[in-house]
Amino acid sequence: MSHALIIEKNMVIGSALSKRLVDLGFDSFDHVWTEEDALEIASRHPPDLILVGDSLETGDTIEAARKICQKRDVPVLLVTADSPRARERLSSGAVLDGPFAFSQMTEVIDMALHKSRPRPRPDHTVGDACQRPPWNA
Repeated sequence: MSHALIIEKNMVIGSALSKRLVDLGFDSFDHVWTEEDALEIASRHPPDLILVGDSLETGDTIEAARKICQKRDVPVLLVTADSPRARERLSSGAVLDGPFAFSQMTEVIDMALHKSRPRPRPDHTVGDACQRPPWNA
């Protein structure tokens, strides 16, 4: 049984991510729009994977992931349209440059969950998708 937490205010992106997660074998997920909700939901139903988007209605996506990971070691995949900004905020972590094809998610999620090193491919960049977030160090 795999559970994912999607932290992103955009309903279209969240819905597309959740559908892809089902295709990848996740059997449950929560989608939250605020930092406060992310923390509350994660404490009640601990995720096996966190997908972090660019923005929330209130709070900060990355801070929500940081706080969750301080209590539990969880791989975090940052799905963003602004990877340079995201890299400024994270020294390492799971970053998939956007826009991206959903077909790339299988490889990147597998790397994030299993800590394997990414094999660079010329058709896309996955960044340090296999590393745990730096706040867990």
